[in-house]
Amino acid sequence: MRGVNIYLRPAVHKIPEFWGPDRVEYVRRSAVEGMPPYALEESPSKIGRLLDRMVFKDLRPREVNDLLKHADKLDVDVGVDFFGTRLSAPIYLGDMSFGALSGNPNIAIAKAATEEGVVAGIGEGGLHPEVAKYRNIVVQWASARFGMDMDLLRAGLAVNIKIGQGAKPGIGGHLPGRKVTKIIAELRKIPEGSDALSPAPHHDIYSIEDLAQRVKALRDLTGKPVLVKVAAVNKIMYVAVGVARSTAEGIIIDGAGAGTGATPISVRNHLGIPVDYAVPVVDRWLKDNGVRDGFLVVAGGMLYSASDIAKLIALGADMANIGTAALLSFGCIMCHSCHTGGCPTSLTNMIGARPDLDIEWASAALRRYLSALRLGLKAILYSLGMDSLKELVGRRDLLGLYYVDELVANTVGVDLIAEGEVAYYQDYVPQLPREMYEEGRAPITGMGGIVPGYTYPARRPLDLLRIEAAQVTHPSVDPYREEVDVRVLLAGVELDTPVVVPALERAAVMAGYGLGALIDGDGCPEPQYCLSRLPHRRVAPSRDLEPEDGVIVIDEALGGDAWLEEAVAALDEKARRAGMRERMVVIAAGRLFSGSDVYKLAALGADLVEPREPFELLARRPAPDYATKRRWYENTIMALTKELKLAMGAGGVTSYFHMVGNRDLLRSLDGRVATKLNVPVAGS
Repeated sequence: MRGVNIYLRPAVHKIPEFWGPDRVEYVRRSAVEGMPPYALEESPSKIGRLLDRMVFKDLRPREVNDLLKHADKLDVDVGVDFFGTRLSAPIYLGDMSFGALSGNPNIAIAKAATEEGVVAGIGEGGLHPEVAKYRNIVVQWASARFGMDMDLLRAGLAVNIKIGQGAKPGIGGHLPGRKVTKIIAELRKIPEGSDALSPAPHHDIYSIEDLAQRVKALRDLTGKPVLVKVAAVNKIMYVAVGVARSTAEGIIIDGAGAGTGATPISVRNHLGIPVDYAVPVVDRWLKDNGVRDGFLVVAGGMLYSASDIAKLIALGADMANIGTAALLSFGCIMCHSCHTGGCPTSLTNMIGARPDLDIEWASAALRRYLSALRLGLKAILYSLGMDSLKELVGRRDLLGLYYVDELVANTVGVDLIAEGEVAYYQDYVPQLPREMYEEGRAPITGMGGIVPGYTYPARRPLDLLRIEAAQVTHPSVDPYREEVDVRVLLAGVELDTPVVVPALERAAVMAGYGLGALIDGDGCPEPQYCLSRLPHRRVAPSRDLEPEDGVIVIDEALGGDAWLEEAVAALDEKARRAGMRERMVVIAAGRLFSGSDVYKLAALGADLVEPREPFELLARRPAPDYATKRRWYENTIMALTKELKLAMGAGGVTSYFHMVGNRDLLRSLDGRVATKLNVPVAGS
């Protein structure tokens, strides 16, 4: 059977995504022609990543792009030393495991990396025997130790200890059971058909000191340099300095929006920060602590062009980690079906499914794409008057930033040229995933590029807040295996979840009551579970609300002159200053959708949260009978609570009570939103 060797039409999504038709076309043209469509964008964008709003101040894009046709003759060195191996370009092809990918793509990546002179990570899950034949690979020591043996550890150029990744910081890897076929089960040493869930933390790494022991042990065992892979999180600067002091040779920082084979949607959309916020602060802190020299910083997450790589290096990285774009170069269509095993392009389908990807075609396409990136980098570096890539590292003074506020510009250390706001708003109605109401679990998706308010439209300021996740400096908690306490005490009644259920119909009331939730309405068998039976005051959102004893319901359905999240944050602060916070219960009710929304409102100061939207969507969905409808409501409550526990566990938070009003758990991508909600900007 002939292998897949054609491009299919990219998936079309109702709501704009980062990996839209223009970017897919950029990668594909580069992969077909071996030449990028352009090296620098003609002008900065008013929406999207900081990288999209950033320019090299002294360069004229048209002049740089005109150099492309002669770039291969330019006497500019864009290579980098990778622990004794000279790479032709500063590119690390991101860790993609055998299992997440279907085998042939793993081989194509390793082949292209070695032949083109870059380096590729193999991901967790064992070493494909054909991949092992190639030299320019980095093997991975991950939390589950899947398929780990000495043959794996001694392969390639280096070892990376995976602590986290950008698409799912703090929660571990997730390979759905449907993709654990016979060969994967044998390689990973787990039962066929079972979910391959990596623990959230390494159970022998709970501190920087533990990490240092593991780094030294792996270096002694293999004789190879050791890198540490982490997600870009709110306190990434502490993580990076700790990794450097552990004697690791480098760090791989994976930003929010990075791709993956499978991740909970609520985690992908709300945890961690983008890489362009993370790299400048990491570079600055490494220098201030005297540990930058000789320490390799690899960074990635939604990178695809020579311009991206050059800007990221100017921000403070040494190399760029490219994953999704590599898959796009040989066929990915961004349909977000990686976790299903039914990939239409044969990249992430179940091992053994046919047809297979054509390795030679895919490898050649990836090589041409890598060559195009190298040519673009040469044109940019030559235009900057530089002879080698090393001269560009950390040169934030060469960059200018458009359409952000001063808080963001100051945080990333780049001159602000034209002011604006990062926040990108557009209203839409979310889809209620079947997994929530039929199965009671947190919905899973594949691939990335979605950061609400940044690369994907936000519906409210809350979406611009990013949740903290633990990476080495303190341990995450695995809610699949460990206890995360979300109980709330209200008027002498212990509620089993902080999720408040709107009394939209009898099935919703009984489902909420059965699961120990507070019901916003009437009809509970025990009246103390119904909010209507409790003394309370219901008010519209406003920054002028004053604290008072008892239960206050801030309900955005009443209108108001402020966002719900603003009102909650302001009221919580006033109550704490007045010394009466413990005598007040705040319930936030509004157009909220996920367990991560519940987390954010709690961190801003809400004791309980009523996310109305999934329940309203469910109320409109016809069911065959009352029992089915009640089960759907029960499953939705359980799914929302599981999403909340995932977010809590990722940050090492084991008690809901301890996170209420703890704004340090949040960072904002937009300075104006940060000011409104009194939370720091990402990267600070």
